[in-house]
Amino acid sequence: MNKRDYYEVLGITKAASEKDIKMAYRKLAMKYHPDRNKEHDAEEKFKEINEAYEVLSDLKKKAQYDQYGHAAFDQMSGGSGFDGNFGGFEGFSDIFGDFFSSFSGDRHSSRKRRFNGDDYKASFSISFIESILGTSIKRKFEKFSQCSHCKGSKAESDSDIHTCKKCNGKGVEVKVMKTPFGAIQNSVTCSICNGSGKQITKLCRTCSGKGITKEAKELTVNIPAGIKDGQSIILEGYGGPGENGGQNGDLYLEISVKEHKHFIRANDDIHLTIPVSIIDIIAENEIDVPSPYGIEKLKMHENYKSGDVLTIKNKGAKNLKNSRYTGDLKVHLKIYVPKMSNSEKRDVLNSLKDNRDDQKRKWMKDFE
Repeated sequence: MNKRDYYEVLGITKAASEKDIKMAYRKLAMKYHPDRNKEHDAEEKFKEINEAYEVLSDLKKKAQYDQYGHAAFDQMSGGSGFDGNFGGFEGFSDIFGDFFSSFSGDRHSSRKRRFNGDDYKASFSISFIESILGTSIKRKFEKFSQCSHCKGSKAESDSDIHTCKKCNGKGVEVKVMKTPFGAIQNSVTCSICNGSGKQITKLCRTCSGKGITKEAKELTVNIPAGIKDGQSIILEGYGGPGENGGQNGDLYLEISVKEHKHFIRANDDIHLTIPVSIIDIIAENEIDVPSPYGIEKLKMHENYKSGDVLTIKNKGAKNLKNSRYTGDLKVHLKIYVPKMSNSEKRDVLNSLKDNRDDQKRKWMKDFE
């Protein structure tokens, strides 16, 4: 059975923000969760919703899905990697944590969780020729690292770290909530230590208590031949900083390709309109044709006319999905009459005075 479009499953558009995706998922997952919905197809719908959210909430997977659709995950066992088991879906407890914590009274482990950093986005412009031939750029990029002085503890020294007095190191405090059904105990994150269970009396002087430092690192980024306008190169670890030992996010370097004065790309083919003198057509000369790879040769024939398109194989753009395929150079002829002096015009007319224009004569017969 063909899978439905993930955006359709969540009822959103491709322009939806991360917040919109999360809100749409939460609403649908609450509606179709098998513990709440006893309809016969609720479980299947819940699995479909979870699968769509797992892909669209992950920036890397979403970028792959937007470009290749479900085919991006066909080679991975079962598509996006969602195994269909409710217990294996990590995002579920994340999104509904607040809802369930009111009744479970057990969120102590939350202070130990690692959080990966956010993905960042930047843009870089290259010329049309660079996009066809490939290029490399050498730039400095900011990268977050664990503070070398405090090793991420945020304290100046180990002696400056103490057990939180309010929660006694548990990271949570118990509050009593009155309801129509009686008093319910609810565990919430400690307001003093924010769930860490520790208090720092003196912050690290190197990172000012952040636990991380930022430095500019010089990188050489290789841009592959054939890259298209709007495609991105991922620099792993150059995004936002992780928390509690989590990994840094990634930097998505979006490539902007400048327009060329004469070359136009269409898929993997490159189109070029070239002026050709009528003299080259009559004499059937070989003409020079510019290409991104250098000058190519094309032989003219007397039957060529303006608007004809000639093909030079494998002189287009390389295909990033299939390294063995390269597009073609499509040459559009634009025939013109060169400027001549009066004496040159007389010579041409004299040489053609006995020429019979059979093509025009045959065409005129249609009007007789």
